[in-house]
Amino acid sequence: MNTKPFSRDFRLMILGQIISLFGNGILRFALSLYVLELTGSAAVFGGILALSMVPTVLCAPAGGVLADRLPRQNIMAGLDFLTAALTAGYSLFAGVGRVGAVGALMVLLSLIQALYQPSVQAAVPALVEPERRMAANGIAAQVQSLAALLGPVLGGALYGWAGLGVILWTSAGCFALSAVMELFLRIPFQPQPGGKSPLAAAAGDLKETLEFLVRERPRLVRMLLLLAGLNLFLSSLFVVGLPYLIKIHLGLGAQFNGAAEGAMGLGAVLGGMLSGVLAQRVEFRRSYLFLTGAAAALLPLALVLGLDIPPLAAYGTLVLCVLLGMACATLFNVSAQTFFQQETPPHLMGKAAAFISAICMGAYPLGQALYGVLFDQLREWVWLPVAFGSAVSLGLSLLAGRTMRGLGSAPTAG
Repeated sequence: MNTKPFSRDFRLMILGQIISLFGNGILRFALSLYVLELTGSAAVFGGILALSMVPTVLCAPAGGVLADRLPRQNIMAGLDFLTAALTAGYSLFAGVGRVGAVGALMVLLSLIQALYQPSVQAAVPALVEPERRMAANGIAAQVQSLAALLGPVLGGALYGWAGLGVILWTSAGCFALSAVMELFLRIPFQPQPGGKSPLAAAAGDLKETLEFLVRERPRLVRMLLLLAGLNLFLSSLFVVGLPYLIKIHLGLGAQFNGAAEGAMGLGAVLGGMLSGVLAQRVEFRRSYLFLTGAAAALLPLALVLGLDIPPLAAYGTLVLCVLLGMACATLFNVSAQTFFQQETPPHLMGKAAAFISAICMGAYPLGQALYGVLFDQLREWVWLPVAFGSAVSLGLSLLAGRTMRGLGSAPTAG
């Protein structure tokens, strides 16, 4: 096994990501909880979450073009500085008392993330040797999971103790510190051939990437559409259903919500740790089994919600289900990301990652709005949306397995 340590730039990027993602984790958790607290409506809550996801879907390809046309460390630092300024400015001038203002902030944060994330995804293969990409992607997944674990837990405590204002300033400080660190990054960058206007170059880049995906990887595109369906019926259920079930249905406080979100993060940390063992021993074409596990993990929750049991007992089952579900989902994500990087030419890495993200996330807003309406309309039968989402996701994961069997297997780390 290759025990050579990762490069200084990879370690610095990961440390900056820990700080930035931590700020983003506590901020997004607090903003969504604030909306749910003000309205008490799953439909309004899901609608605002759906609206905030639209820029992620529409603008991800633009982020991919930037990632392959400009130095990636400059993109990351500039957007982190912008996020810090936006968050601090909102706290100073907009106040925190209106749902519409919070929704606008969430949309802007989503837009920035759409432009930011392709640079991070494209930087990993640029900083790591091919035989170590599985390990590097596992580390990146664990970093995201650590932020997802600690952000909501501390966000829930801060929100209950000091309110949204303190969280805004804490997050702004995290973004600013991450941006300063990213100024010292050195990510290998090969400028694209010039001679075209920026608009023509961007159009050419997008066309080349689409042709690569549609003509050379059609089976991959079919699998991505199935993953979009899983985001529609499964991921959206996690995002909208979890806070609604805890806050409204079970009547528990912000700290319980933060702890449950933290359990999701802990499950993802567990999945990232296990990826170094399991994902390397399971061929990519069989990794759909991880998706099946993520969907099946919610079936016990549907059963418990349909029974008349004490809220804390139902909450304990919920926490266990989301922990196991996120562990399985992370195992699949690490395996899939490594496979995609191996299949994509270096000059298309940022754009392909952005297109893949846009396809997979395209159904997210629709799913969030759908579950918002379902939970509002089925207040007395909240187990039905959970059972529905889990059952449909099980079917989609099996269909994905049929498609993935023709894609080959992901390489194993040396």
